[in-house]
Amino acid sequence: MLDTQLLLLFIPVAALFTLAPGPDSLMLLGRALGQGRLAGVAAAAGCALGILITSVLVAAGLSAVVAASETLFFVLRAVGAVYLVWVGIQAIRRHGLIPLKGAAPLPLKRVFLSSLTVNLLNPKVAVFMLAFLPQYARPALGHLGLQIFLLGATYALITLVLMSLMGAGAARLRDFLQARPAVIKWLNIGAGSAFIASGLKVASMKHP
Repeated sequence: MLDTQLLLLFIPVAALFTLAPGPDSLMLLGRALGQGRLAGVAAAAGCALGILITSVLVAAGLSAVVAASETLFFVLRAVGAVYLVWVGIQAIRRHGLIPLKGAAPLPLKRVFLSSLTVNLLNPKVAVFMLAFLPQYARPALGHLGLQIFLLGATYALITLVLMSLMGAGAARLRDFLQARPAVIKWLNIGAGSAFIASGLKVASMKHP
């Protein structure tokens, strides 16, 4: 169903995009640094599911509808921007990303859902996948929607594996950081500021 040569080109490109800095990786690193490896895996799984859901929407043509509609795109952009800014404020004011030693850890379910939400509410992800996935599908090989879904599922799997490894690496620093609350404070400020900046950037996105 997929062109093998195109798939071999797709995999490293998808891996590079997965490793690129952004709200998803910030969320993952913060959870892993603050709560350990399992929280990192939960965040990676949330991001991967977000990509899988978006790939279904792209395959069904729904993402194209959102991208084509200024009203729907504005709503998604506004909600995504507000959520990213809110996450940033929580990280700064309440150490909401990397909790201090002794603070109650965020349940893994909430870690998963927060990562999923960040991914789904970021319109840049949908616009990127709408442009990215169809490039590796070929009409001569059969149903384009199915090809796009399979590419998206491959992308989601790559994301799960690579981000889980990133989380495991970050989790090794957890004990070091927990003994240094001042460092955690500044990391939360830095991460929170990055989330706020991402939210403002999403808010300023123009209709494609």
